[in-house]
Amino acid sequence: MIIRQIKENHWEHVFSHVTKYGRATPMSLQYDIDINCNGVDYILTIQPDRNRKLVALQAMGVYPDGGEIGGKRYRLVDNNVMLSALLEIIIYQGANKRK
Repeated sequence: MIIRQIKENHWEHVFSHVTKYGRATPMSLQYDIDINCNGVDYILTIQPDRNRKLVALQAMGVYPDGGEIGGKRYRLVDNNVMLSALLEIIIYQGANKRK
């Protein structure tokens, strides 16, 4: 889990980006956002928190695999550096939409 506080002048745009492009989890405050990084699809689960904070709860890598059901294999990202990088991508995309 990674927690990142967002600058006050960026928060509205970042939060709007998360709610627009994320899939809300039923009966929860969490959003799943799809990210493609270096040809690998990731599903990043984040939760907006008090005081302009975003919490990256987990990320799953989605890989093609003909042997699995649906042709996809899922792998939990267990590296906090990668989790932090994916969260930074979301923050960067949202903050730069304000222009």
